[in-house]
Amino acid sequence: MLLTLVRHGDALPGGELGDRGRALSLFGRQQARATGQALAERGVAPTRIYCSPLVRAVQTAEIIVAAIASPQAVLAHGDLFPESSPHVVVAELIERADPADDILLVGHQPFMSTLAGYLVGAQIGFSTGDAARIEVTGRRGALAWRWAPTP
Repeated sequence: MLLTLVRHGDALPGGELGDRGRALSLFGRQQARATGQALAERGVAPTRIYCSPLVRAVQTAEIIVAAIASPQAVLAHGDLFPESSPHVVVAELIERADPADDILLVGHQPFMSTLAGYLVGAQIGFSTGDAARIEVTGRRGALAWRWAPTP
């Protein structure tokens, strides 16, 4: 199974809705477009797409889906928050996946680093808009590549 992890793009400061309602900044939208284009160039074609239900992650996922021209719907998943446990996501999403699946997850720090580290056994940092592609077998994986938008 292939797994692509993406951290949401740069977001505006919290407003009336606090952290949950933070939208992407103009720069964050540019990052998401660049990440989507990079994923398209690398042939990423997800069979399933999940994102955190927080606004900035949903917006990032939608921009990426448009860039890769995916027919898949973006599904908000409640265990992709910054403080989520990688064990839950692995059990719920990854272990139930078909070996031929190509899953895209859009979320937050520190969760993206925690999940990537759990799968590959090494620390992987994620700045806004960064992506990492992991080849997963069971509960472990190997890092295939990383990508970061240029400032």
